[in-house]
Amino acid sequence: MPEQQTGTPRRRRAEEPRSLWFNAPETDEEVRRTLTQERVVDQALTLIAQEGLEALTMRTLGARLGVVPGALYRHVRSKEQLQDLIVDGVLAEVDCDTNPELPWTEQITLLAHRLRKVLEDHPGVAGLLKTRDPLGPHSLTLAEAFLLPLHNAGIPHREAGLAFFLIADYTIGFEVSSPRISANEQRVQDAATRKRLHEFFRSLPDDRFPTLIALGEHVWLDNRDERFTAGINVLIDGLERAQHPPPPHLTRPAHSTRPATGGTLAGPDRLGRAGGEK
Repeated sequence: MPEQQTGTPRRRRAEEPRSLWFNAPETDEEVRRTLTQERVVDQALTLIAQEGLEALTMRTLGARLGVVPGALYRHVRSKEQLQDLIVDGVLAEVDCDTNPELPWTEQITLLAHRLRKVLEDHPGVAGLLKTRDPLGPHSLTLAEAFLLPLHNAGIPHREAGLAFFLIADYTIGFEVSSPRISANEQRVQDAATRKRLHEFFRSLPDDRFPTLIALGEHVWLDNRDERFTAGINVLIDGLERAQHPPPPHLTRPAHSTRPATGGTLAGPDRLGRAGGEK
């Protein structure tokens, strides 16, 4: 005979107690009093993700928060400061810790993948990074994380600065030019649409588009992660090949020349290797 349950069921006892207070909707004055810089930035991020970067205006943001635009200026000095706060807040999500025992190339590659993933999670913010010069605390922390492996590898200061911007520009530019929400990415992510697209390429006049017929289906693919990995690997390999550490008793010239020939920058092993978390 099954045991009878008595009292409050165990599941109910585990639940959070329900509030018995009735809370009336906030008045406009209460909304203004509870408005904070964090709420302003969070709502701006939501607006950018839903409607795009161009939709971010103080008027639109104020309407979403239920306040007049002037109320926002109590928390941000200008739209430009708001943009900087957005960028710095997003970059705070990048994990900047790497194992210093790893080769500098692996540390940089790992950071680039992490940065790209965070930007992918916040559509539109990569565009802000191309127009604003992020010098907030989290932006500086990320820059330090990228520069430290280059510096510890003995790369001369000027070359390290160039390498930093090459890596940053590639990573940010990839998200700007090829966001996951773009029409092209949406098209190739759908298997049926992608199949029809490949059939279209194969149906092109072979006297005008012989190469597209042969390679089109290998270009328009749902391989965004693979494309980023191939690009960052080629870039890092090029930087590694350009590094020629001199013996301790010699000073490396400010500019070095490289032969015009000598093969590609990256071998097939790095092109095909995944570059995400280890």
